[in-house]
This record gives sequence, structure tokens and C-alpha cells, in this order.
Amino acid sequence: MKKIFFLSLILLAGIGIFIFFAFKKPGKEEIASVYAYLKWEEVVSNAQWSGRDAHSVVVFKDKLWLMGGVEGGVIKTGNPNYGEIPHKSDIWVSENGKDWQLIEEKAKWGERRASGTVVFGDKIWLMAGWTKDYGETKNDIWTSEDGKNWNLILFSAPWSQREGHTVVVFKNKIYLAGGVDFYKKEIKNDVWSSDDGVNWTEVTSQAPWSPRYDHTLTVFNNKLWLIGGLNFGDQVKKDVWVSEDGENWQLVTDNPPWLPRHGHVSLEYKNKLWIIGGWSEGKGGLNDTWYSEDGYNWEKIRKNGLWSGREDLSGIVFNDKIWIMGGMAEEGKNWVWKNDIWCLTL
Repeated sequence: MKKIFFLSLILLAGIGIFIFFAFKKPGKEEIASVYAYLKWEEVVSNAQWSGRDAHSVVVFKDKLWLMGGVEGGVIKTGNPNYGEIPHKSDIWVSENGKDWQLIEEKAKWGERRASGTVVFGDKIWLMAGWTKDYGETKNDIWTSEDGKNWNLILFSAPWSQREGHTVVVFKNKIYLAGGVDFYKKEIKNDVWSSDDGVNWTEVTSQAPWSPRYDHTLTVFNNKLWLIGGLNFGDQVKKDVWVSEDGENWQLVTDNPPWLPRHGHVSLEYKNKLWIIGGWSEGKGGLNDTWYSEDGYNWEKIRKNGLWSGREDLSGIVFNDKIWIMGGMAEEGKNWVWKNDIWCLTL
């Protein structure tokens, strides 16, 4: 009888444990594990547009729009001569991220790389960058209501010429931060804002974060987040800064668990801040993915992307997925400009 009694207790306990876990709501640890085991899926290995980096991608009128950039093809590793590499002025559009249509082969803003592009007031806005057709760094501003036809709004904005800067829409204004002018050997840490894209206010001439380019500026939790970047002398950053107004900045961390990087992607997705790929001196192209709820504590997707590590890729949230496309990768002893597309879905 005692044996039967104890066996019954064990059976009841097992049933209880099963019921508990079967109906238990997932807690923070369970949710985190879901993110940790996400995997990148290849959408297109060879898109209709040619391989490139330092291009722009936006979501406009429920479609993906890809514009400009540098088209280097495949060259031996070293320091590429960007003045000689072909630059693009084409515009492509896609409704699904897989099939692309060429809308314009030669946009009015010319052959251009490393510009800042946002959607604001039902228009696409393209700002500054380096143009090969003019051979100069710009501080112009262009807009389009349909993605094909463009108007020059300002030939010379009040902020100085630059490339490798970042622009975002935050609290019904456009914010622009940082960048570089290689001709003048100037690296920026200024911040500007505009509520109409024409009239600009210098929010701060010298933010507390050091001058840099190829960094990211992202809106997350209704705040501005500035992450990583590069200074002259290959001084790559790994700091994370946050601001509620673009003027007053707080250092969140200068020692996160991920490598220093520039030319990466950062964005908000599923109420988390994400960092994807980029370039780290001494380590080369990165294909890792990190996420955070507060910008200080970071977790890594356990399996790196199957896409080759790269810099100056583009990334965006579209159709409830994270999309990355293009970029410059180091494969073997070659620089390779990519035109593949990958997505990450929760």
C-alpha cells in the first residue's frame, strides 16, 4: 500500500508540474530566449540593383525605396580609392523586398554616397553626402513627393558640408547629427533640427559625444540614441548616448559587450534597440546582432547571420520584419560590394 501511495504522489506531482509549465505565462527569461534564437533568412542573393554600400533605404507609401551609394564590384583589399569607384544615382522600389523596379536611373541629386535620408511630411528628404559628378561634399537638401521626381529645396543649408552623418525624425522634427568633411579634415559633433526641412536651428555646436562619422542615430523609447562611429586615425567607437532633446546628452555606456564599430545599423523593433553588423578595426566585417531594452544591458542573437560581415549596409523595419541589404564585405582577399537582402522576423 505504501508503495502504491508514493507512486500516486509522484504521478500527481508530475501532472502538477506539467500543468504549471503548460499554462505558465512566459516571463522575461522565456521572452529573451525567443530573441536569442532568432535566425536571419535570405530573401534575395542577387537583387536587381547592383552591389553597393553607403546607399539609402526608406519606407515610403508602404514600399521600400533604395537610392544611390557606391558600386565597387570586387577589388583587392586595401584602401579603396572612393574618388574612382562608380557612384550611383538610381532609385529602386519594392512592395515585398524581393522584387525591385527601377524608377529612376539618374536622379537630379547626382551620383552620391553617404547622404542622410528620411521620410517627413509625406515626402522623402535627402541631405548632403559626397557626389562624384561634382567631386565635392554637399550640404544641399532635396525632396520628392513620389520618389521619382525631385526638387532642390536648399542648395546650401546652414549646417556645413558633410557625409557619413545621420538624420532621423523625432518629435515632429528632422534631426541631423555628426558627419565628416574629408576635404576640410573636419569631423562633426554638432546637432541641428528643423520642423519644416528648410529653416534649421543649431541645437548644439558641440555635443558631449566626440566628433564622429558613420555612426547611427535612432529613436527608441521616445529618445534619441547615438551609437558608435569613427574618428580620424581609425578610432572606432563603442559608446552609447541618449538624449530627450538633442542638446543634453547622457552617456549610457562606453563598454557594452559588443565590439567597437562603424557603418553598422541601429533601429527600434519590438520595443527593443537593435545593433546589426558594421566594421571593427582589427576584426573586419561584423555579422552579429544585438538587442537591448535599455541601451545598457545587451543580449546577442546566438547565431550570427549567414551573410558575410560588412560595413555601410542599410537596415530598416518593413512589414513587421528587420531588413538588411547591401554593404561592403571582405571576402577572402577582396572587397566585395553586395546586393543581397536578408530579413529577421519575430
